Amino acid sequence: MKNTMSVSIVSSLLLSGGIKSLLSRQSKHPNRVLVLIQLDGGNDGLNTVIPLDQYPNLIKARQNIMINEKKVLSLYDSSITTLHPAMSGVRDLYNNKSVSIIQNVGYKNPDLSHFKAIDIWHSASAADTISTGWLGRFLDKGQNIHDGLSSADPPAIQMGSSLTKNLQGESMNMGMAIKTIDSFYDLQTAKYEPPLPSRLGDQLSFLQASVSESRKYLYRVKEAASVQQNQSKLYPPPNDNPLADQLKIIARLIGGGLQTKIYITSLKGFDTHSSQVDPYDSSKGVHADLLSKLSTAIAAFQDDLHLMGKQEDVLGMTYSEFGRRIKSNSSYGSDHGTAAPIMLFGSKLKGGLIGKNPEIASGVNFLDNLPFQTDFRSVYSSILKGWFHLPDTEIASTVMGEFPQLDLFKS
Repeated sequence: MKNTMSVSIVSSLLLSGGIKSLLSRQSKHPNRVLVLIQLDGGNDGLNTVIPLDQYPNLIKARQNIMINEKKVLSLYDSSITTLHPAMSGVRDLYNNKSVSIIQNVGYKNPDLSHFKAIDIWHSASAADTISTGWLGRFLDKGQNIHDGLSSADPPAIQMGSSLTKNLQGESMNMGMAIKTIDSFYDLQTAKYEPPLPSRLGDQLSFLQASVSESRKYLYRVKEAASVQQNQSKLYPPPNDNPLADQLKIIARLIGGGLQTKIYITSLKGFDTHSSQVDPYDSSKGVHADLLSKLSTAIAAFQDDLHLMGKQEDVLGMTYSEFGRRIKSNSSYGSDHGTAAPIMLFGSKLKGGLIGKNPEIASGVNFLDNLPFQTDFRSVYSSILKGWFHLPDTEIASTVMGEFPQLDLFKS
């Protein structure tokens, strides 16, 4: 049993009668998958998606961290919106119409606490009384949605040691957590002993049933991993890029036929209060390294999916708990802010820019923040409708309200 302990599973999930019918109402698209990438710490959107038309005022506000306008990466459909120079992989996907950038995503009355802000994004609500997550509520609708996919496949997988609130359903968390990259590879060689005969009545029987059902997930993950090997040569060496290591596993499981619908990953380090940039070259430094890892990982992942013939089955999305302030600080960094762009990636997107560049005043101070243009729940709603084909009547209860739909997907 040693190796089974390296993978954390919420066993109660498997004891629910509705789990054998989890997630995909769409009989036309039963294999669709959503992959979420959390940019943990609060990504600086103004140095990620750079508004050249606002450059004169931006350079006044953040002269010590602003990217040189001669180094930014241009986009095929805009002369005023550009990308950080470390994001060539994402830029190439964008120019191939496989990336959508949604400008200034946020919500009313933003909270700038890491814990509370990410709780709002995960629950899709600012109310402290909401204990469930938007994806957990979505997965709770499984008995009405699914077309009879295998009950042995985990409905959601999160890369990390614990499961976040976005997967929390009404009575249980709806995911399986793979703690480390090593634990995934240990799983492939693990052997599982059968459960011991019960002598202690119903309680032990219940526990044994839980363990037995949990092993079904382990068997299915192991089976999918054994079917498919990664195809892309674009992945960096192991341990060089933690996000690429995670996405490499996810691509392998998708290619191997695992019917899991939600995957959640993260890249840490975006809380860049200091040393966000190299003092001698603002296009380098901590933030540049993070964006390079993000861009490289997404490009390799998309290449892998294409080589496996799975590119039309997968939609990816980046998100962060908040952006950064307009004005930089004296430590070559930026402090907690509000709205920021998010990126969607996948071959079924229409691609392009959604929303306008933020407007930067000429004399901003340390308290000034970006107003949001698009509520993040509009993005959630648009994914539930356009990707998973959730009925309108169920979208509002999943995202805790009615929000405008975005035109994201090809017909």
